[in-house]
Amino acid sequence: MSKLSKRQIEKYYCSTFLKEIGEVGQEKLLKSKVLVVGAGGLGSSNILYLSSIGIGTLGIIDFDEVSLDNLPRQVLYGESDVGKTKVEIIKDKFLGKNSDTKIVIYKEKLDEKNADKIIKDYDIILDCVDNFDTEFILNDVCSKNRIPLVVAGVGGFKGQVTLVTPESKRDFRSLFSSIPNITKEIKESDRGVFPLAVAIVSNIQCAEAIKYLLGIGEPLIDTMLVIDTIAMRFDKFKM
Repeated sequence: MSKLSKRQIEKYYCSTFLKEIGEVGQEKLLKSKVLVVGAGGLGSSNILYLSSIGIGTLGIIDFDEVSLDNLPRQVLYGESDVGKTKVEIIKDKFLGKNSDTKIVIYKEKLDEKNADKIIKDYDIILDCVDNFDTEFILNDVCSKNRIPLVVAGVGGFKGQVTLVTPESKRDFRSLFSSIPNITKEIKESDRGVFPLAVAIVSNIQCAEAIKYLLGIGEPLIDTMLVIDTIAMRFDKFKM
């Protein structure tokens, strides 16, 4: 017998109608804990959908303020938010958005001192940051605690998504540390980004998290999905 309330059955009908999810799957999502690290372009879109789909506990960690150049790709914020802290804006905006989702705010920078304490309480982590130092910390702590990590990144018109789990043959650090001067090259490269590429990549990242939590579909474990929006190509590469 369904443990969903009458209101929840009505709210999540479009999801539960899918045989791959059903009411049992929705119950799993309502019990799940997801952490979004970074509330920028990738993070803001993920936060919207994870809350809407009914994730039980949604953690958000970010210490940055909104700047004017954030607005084209960071869909949670408007011009009146410029200069304000992102997580405080989210906290205000999400009051009453979905009473089934508990929002947990971490107004701090993820580092080697706090990462383990924060991450260990979650079922899956979404890497929505834009620097390798933080991504390597995320990778190492998730690997240590055997917590799956959905990694995504966008540059120009292109983006990529992969899923690192305890079963993965290669983690994020081992993949990118093997490429000479990768961090230097990326820091020196053009920082331009197509906002719609961010939207597409973030939705795929969110879908990977949901699929993993539900145990459905073909997750991107040991696989890098590369999205090229200027050519409108999707390519998969085994890592």
